[in-house]
Amino acid sequence: MTSTQESFKVALSGLRINSSTAIAAVIGDPVKHSLSPVIHNVGFKSLGIDWVYVACEVKEGEAQAALDAMKVLGLRGLSVTMPHKTAIASLVDSVSPAAQALHSVNTVEVATDGSLVGHSTDGDGLVASLKEQGVSVQGQAILILGAGGAARSVIDALQRHDCREIFVANRSLEHAQAAVA
Repeated sequence: MTSTQESFKVALSGLRINSSTAIAAVIGDPVKHSLSPVIHNVGFKSLGIDWVYVACEVKEGEAQAALDAMKVLGLRGLSVTMPHKTAIASLVDSVSPAAQALHSVNTVEVATDGSLVGHSTDGDGLVASLKEQGVSVQGQAILILGAGGAARSVIDALQRHDCREIFVANRSLEHAQAAVA
């Protein structure tokens, strides 16, 4: 066992689950390797939040079934990874502006009215994190390495926060150009 695994094991010791514990999950395929459950559960515990986070392997084409299960089981939220990000964007009740622009959802929230709202949080999360550190992207020139889903989300957020210029370095020129389009 690595020191990181041992640290997580210690941090999660004493985790109590009862009938009022809320459940959230990450869905994807594959997803069993994900560290998200460990990270989220440590966060919930450290904040005193009575939630538990699990990984659920959901095969491609079963996104609607996962959303139906979310409602039936009363899950409080979902993190979404491949191959479901695009499908979920068209299946939830509504989407945030970023998710709409990207046609991609990485987080599903249960609204107060019970509807499912899809978000794309990577880009806004990065911009918020930079702002917390006193770094503004407004008027800046920024280099993005890669052109995958997270990079596209970051590019979208940078554009919405008035970044002056965005450069994308990627193995494929075609994907780099598509990411900034």
